[in-house]
Amino acid sequence: QRVTTGGTFGVWADYFVAPASALIPVPEALSDEAAAQLVSMPFSALSLLHSLDLQPGDWLIQNAANGAVGRMVAQLGAARGINVVGLVRRAEGVEELRAQGIEQVISTDSEHWRTELAALTEGAGIRVGIDSVGGAAAGDVLSTLAANGTLVVFGAMASPKLELSSGDVIFKQITVTGFWGSVVSREMPAELKGQLFQELIGRVLDGTLTLPVAATFDFGDITAAAAASAEPGRVGKVLLRA
Repeated sequence: QRVTTGGTFGVWADYFVAPASALIPVPEALSDEAAAQLVSMPFSALSLLHSLDLQPGDWLIQNAANGAVGRMVAQLGAARGINVVGLVRRAEGVEELRAQGIEQVISTDSEHWRTELAALTEGAGIRVGIDSVGGAAAGDVLSTLAANGTLVVFGAMASPKLELSSGDVIFKQITVTGFWGSVVSREMPAELKGQLFQELIGRVLDGTLTLPVAATFDFGDITAAAAASAEPGRVGKVLLRA
């Protein structure tokens, strides 16, 4: 049976041994390229969305929207009826995402980005913010949230420290929490995990969720693969094939 796995060490090999509980069956219709990516970032993105308990019509904002997880949250959120606004640091990122069908994107290099956000949401309160950058960018996300909103710290691409306004936290009664995918996955009931993987596979098969591949290399070309993975502006994963 075709399976995929995540969190299993020693898998850069022709064969490896893994606990059966760590394996996810995948249908023949799912390509090897998609199956190879399924467990890590896509499952983290869907688990994150599921943990937020957002309802159709709710608003969510995230930075690093042109990163891999950001793109997935936007696509999966839209499929669930959630309004996802993405923040990027340069105008070029807006066009990159719109070319992939992700429309609700704002560049923070514009001095009027908050005005653009208010127009986009038409004044609706934003319930949840996801920060993957840290530093002042985390405070920017926090500042957009409605009263009793939640800031979820997902990563720290720019800084391991958060620059948050105490006024925003106090007067808006904001909750700040963290999300660590590996812990959430380990503690998640098996039945729920199975349901989420079925949703994820379905989203990939119907084209709702795209998992682009930048390049595929043989194991013998690992040096070239590592160099390709480090290229700036790369869209899609670099894969190894036995």
